[in-house]
Parts: sequence; C-alpha cells; structure tokens
Amino acid sequence: MSERAADITDSPTELQPEAETIPLATLNGRIQDELMSMAMLASELQTALGPAIENAGTLSPAVLRSLQSVDRLHQTLDDLTRVFGHLKTQCLEQTVEVNELDKVIQLRHLAHKLFDDTDSPFVLCEEDSGEIAWF
Repeated sequence: MSERAADITDSPTELQPEAETIPLATLNGRIQDELMSMAMLASELQTALGPAIENAGTLSPAVLRSLQSVDRLHQTLDDLTRVFGHLKTQCLEQTVEVNELDKVIQLRHLAHKLFDDTDSPFVLCEEDSGEIAWF
C-alpha cells in the first residue's frame, strides 16, 4: 500500500478524497478520436502496401489473407469510430472513475489522451515516439 493510501485509510476522521472522474461523453469522444486516428493509419498502410503488392508478383493465399485483414482492420476501426460517436451523444450525464480504468491501459500516451484535459486527436510525432520498433 502506498504511503498516500495508508494516510487516507489509517485516519477514519479524515474524509477520503473523491475519486477522479471523467464525463462518459468526453471519454467516448476521445476514444472516437483515437479510433479515427487508427483507422487513418490503417488506410495509410493499405496505400503504402499497394505499390509493394503490385511489384511482388504472385502472392501466397496466406499473404493475401493477411493483406485482406488490413482492410478488415480499417473497416472495423471506422465502424467503431461511429459507435463511439453515437455513444458520446447518449450518456451526457454519466461519469466514469479514472483510476481503475487507467490501470488497464498499457500505452501511457493513450491514457494521457483519454484522461488528461486535452481534446486534440493524438498524432504520433518522432520526438514523442522514441525508437522505431519494427515487427
């Protein structure tokens, strides 16, 4: 248990701090923005792979299925973008506790985009991305 948590629980007379929350509509909108960014990246990947595929000649069925999966990824992300756009209009008064949700997200830049008070879509720039991690 952290010192901060011990201080809160050891003193029953002190009020426990209110959990940090975010409006569900805001969170859904931010998720929508992230999904839109990912859909655009999948589309860019398809565009980049086009010339390589044309020059490759004959491709195996397994490779063709993998390439078709990129298209499915793009379409799925596009649909999920619309789902979260719809959800943000449906839950205007509800909130979500941030702390527990933050723990399940591995990408810290994503947690920053979802929970911090920033409303611009995520754009990965070389300064922020660190080293390129190839497959």
